[in-house]
Formats: sequence, C-alpha cells, structure tokens
Amino acid sequence: FIDRNGDLYITSVTKRECFKLATMVDSIKWNDQTDMLSAISDGKFVVWYYPSMVLVDRDLLPLVKVVKTDGDFGKKAHIVDFFGSRCNIRKWDGSMATVNSSPYPILLYELVEKKSWESAIRLCRYVKDKSIWACLVAMAIKEKEINTAEVALAAIEEVDKLQYMIHIKNIPSIEGRNAALALYMRSPDEAESILLQAGLYYRAIKMHIKLYNWKRALDLATRYKTHVDTVLAYRRRYLEQFKREETNPAFLQYSSVVVDWATIHEKTKQEKLKEKQR
Repeated sequence: FIDRNGDLYITSVTKRECFKLATMVDSIKWNDQTDMLSAISDGKFVVWYYPSMVLVDRDLLPLVKVVKTDGDFGKKAHIVDFFGSRCNIRKWDGSMATVNSSPYPILLYELVEKKSWESAIRLCRYVKDKSIWACLVAMAIKEKEINTAEVALAAIEEVDKLQYMIHIKNIPSIEGRNAALALYMRSPDEAESILLQAGLYYRAIKMHIKLYNWKRALDLATRYKTHVDTVLAYRRRYLEQFKREETNPAFLQYSSVVVDWATIHEKTKQEKLKEKQR
C-alpha cells in the first residue's frame, strides 16, 4: 500500500509488520502471472522481481530491485497494466509508454512452482544475473529446499549466509532444520513453536541462549525441568566476559547453584545423540 506521504509499504497478512520498499511512489501494479511488483518511484520505473524477499532475507532485497534509468515518466504517471514482462504506463500528459522487464524471473517462477530445482539452477547459470540468483535463494528457503539455496548463495558470494545453510544441513532432525530456517527468516517465535511441538526442548533453550534471550531460556528450562544448569552456566560465562554482576531476579534465586561444565557437556552430547536417533 501507498500512504499519504507517497511511501510504498509491504506487509504479510499474518505478521502485520510493515516494511518500506520505496518513497515518492505515484503508482504500483502487481504482475498478472507472478508476484513481481512494479512501481513509479521518483519518476522512474522500478520492479521488484521477488518483493516477498522482505519476509525471507531483507539483506538481499536490493538485489531483486531493478530501476530503469533510461526513461523519465514525470510526476503522476500511472501504471495501466503489467502483463508478462511488459508494463504499460500512462504519463502525466496522457501519452502511453511501454517498459520491458527481464523475462527470466517469470521462467524462474514457473520452474519453482513445478519444483524443478535443477532446471532453476541451470537457468540462473545461463542468465548469470545476481538478481535472478537472489530470487532463487528466497524461493528455495521459503520451500525449505536447502541444497538449492546453498548453490544460489554461493553464486552471489554471500559467504556468511552460505555457512549458515551448511550448518542447517548438518542438523539431524527435520524439525530442527525447519526451526533454523524460521530463525533465518527472523521468526524466532515460529522457530520456538516448531521445536517445542517436536519435543526438542534443549534445542529451543539453546536457541534463546544464542540469541541472548536469557529470561526466555530460563523460563523454558524451568517449565520443562531440563537444562536449568546449562542456562545458568552460559549466563554466568556471559557476565564474566563482560565483567558484570547478576542483577536479574530470575537468575539471582539460583545464585547458590553450582554448575559443572563436564556434566553440561555430557548432557548436551546425549541430547544431540537422541535427536539424531529420532
């Protein structure tokens, strides 16, 4: 939607979290076949090949945005239609202009819809365009196709994200992998829900420890009566590193508890073995 200031926002119906896509927007139009979105922003034609990228990985959003700089449509231009890769625009003086976008995103949408991941990879290798690779990354992650996402991330040289995908592949349980993907998409609540429903309490607790969400980690540990000492141990190590004293009342009540790292490591090992045997 476009607000009264001319800013373009996109949001999910379920999350209700708005994200600003562009400013000084006069007109928008969705593609008739795919989820591509076109807009007239600051007098220029802009197209997002995969605007749902904001729900997957906002860091890659600039890669799926293409701005046509070869034409100035002026103020109050209106997009009449966006069929296939062709967009018809009515200028402020009433004349019509036609702008063509890349046909490859439409082909990619079709291949992904058919689950033809190998063909999608071959298409991206043929086109050699980072924007198409970035679309494939988001589409693959959304469909939980980790192998394809790994190839696509390597192609656009996103090393840190690639390493995380490799880490996800090594998680033994399906629920654990799905939770890790949800966490990648900035949905920790969804990740926690997946893990708790699967009975992977240790992984849920450890996730909150890694997020430094100490109170939630302790709440889960006490609710399910497991790994309370693990949370306390990591909390104390964290405070020691920053040379700070404990002030959280939830943790102060456990100040007399003695933690044994050897026991914690053994419990962690058993949890990972149990998950692998599921």
